[in-house]
Amino acid sequence: MSHKVIKPKGRGRPPTHPVDRLRTRLWFHVVKLRSGLPSAYAIEMKLDRDLVRKRDIDVSRPTKWDFYRDGDKVPSDKPGPRNAVEQAEVLCPGTAHWFRSPIWPILRGEKLDRRAIELALRNLQPEIVEILFEMEPREHESLPRQRPFDANCETRLAMLGSFDSLVAMVLMAALAEEIASPELRETALRIYHELQKTLKEQPEIALFYPELFSCIDQRCKHWVYPSQNQRLDVVIFWQGIQTKE
Repeated sequence: MSHKVIKPKGRGRPPTHPVDRLRTRLWFHVVKLRSGLPSAYAIEMKLDRDLVRKRDIDVSRPTKWDFYRDGDKVPSDKPGPRNAVEQAEVLCPGTAHWFRSPIWPILRGEKLDRRAIELALRNLQPEIVEILFEMEPREHESLPRQRPFDANCETRLAMLGSFDSLVAMVLMAALAEEIASPELRETALRIYHELQKTLKEQPEIALFYPELFSCIDQRCKHWVYPSQNQRLDVVIFWQGIQTKE
């Protein structure tokens, strides 16, 4: 899948990463679904009405939500009264989780260390935390440890079928790279493939799964070992998995 980088006209501004464009469009779509509002204009009137000015022949408005809808502008998500992610979160609790998901930095190609991956896993939905971590910390430890990742964990995560299940598998694939575990890598990718059929039918993801899955395929490659001292990184695209089914 080729990515087109949109270069803003302003001098010195970095280009918008394709993953951030997808992230913003998906987040906007979730806000639209959860709010029940029909358009970017309706969301703007709800959240930024004070910036809209009616003139004699037309309406002057910021149109930032139009840009978010199209992925042409990404919310900065910095503290302040005009933080669009926080504005939407107040209106529709839970939507910020989609924008701030740890899946996005991984899909941008950022490398997370083991501690950062584990922290990200702990901040996923409670059902996933319960699957992946022990119930209580052990003596003299502040946080519960990760459970051994076994067939029971695999089955439960696949059955959960949520966006955070997908995020967990991308994080586990990244963890496999960090600790050099081919077994964990293949298990994570196998669950990812199992989740695809469920996720592509969910209203939040239905419009975006081709782009999302293609980004994951390119970032989370399969490892093939033609010999003991050689490893090939192989991309298996989601379309091929769907065809086999």
